[in-house]
Amino acid sequence: GYRVFTVINTIALAFLAILCILPMIHILAVALSGRAAATANLVYFWPVNFTLDAFNDTLTNPNFSRSVLISVQRTLLGLAVFLVVATLTAYPLSKENHAFKGRSLYTWFFIFTMLFSGGLVPLYILVMKLGLNNSIWALILPSAVDVWSIILLLNFFRNIPKELEEASLIDGAGHIATMVRIYLPLSLPALATLSLFTLVFHWNEWFH
Repeated sequence: GYRVFTVINTIALAFLAILCILPMIHILAVALSGRAAATANLVYFWPVNFTLDAFNDTLTNPNFSRSVLISVQRTLLGLAVFLVVATLTAYPLSKENHAFKGRSLYTWFFIFTMLFSGGLVPLYILVMKLGLNNSIWALILPSAVDVWSIILLLNFFRNIPKELEEASLIDGAGHIATMVRIYLPLSLPALATLSLFTLVFHWNEWFH
């Protein structure tokens, strides 16, 4: 039974892998084919009238290199801003109500933004009023606070033993030092995961 399962499982996974790879092979074949063949849908998984004109036109286009530079700039700045905002927000919200008065109110304030959105026009008005037009910050600041990621991070913070924080405070460290020296090093798995999600989000973001 185990051998049968292994064979069937291997065949199923290989089939799924082929389904994922074939579209990429098709796109590459179209990119390496002539314009007439690509327009006429004559290309499947092998180039027709092989040419590198598409790559040459793209790489020599100044708008392409500028767009890639903006994408890289937005991705790196967006990640840096997210890490700062997320950690500074999740750390106090991870405290108990007796340690942080009004914690529940602040938490529901953030959750409210997940349920309701102002929409595109208020977003544009806000960006315009803040003077962020034609600036890279117009692409970063409006999406700097990802409430879902903050909720995940604060729950990770809450699972860290309180004794570590108490020991740090007894030794004379403040909350900032405790967060930087205790919480952040122990939260590297969560931070790495959320950073990956943030990088993919900013890199794939096209609408804004």
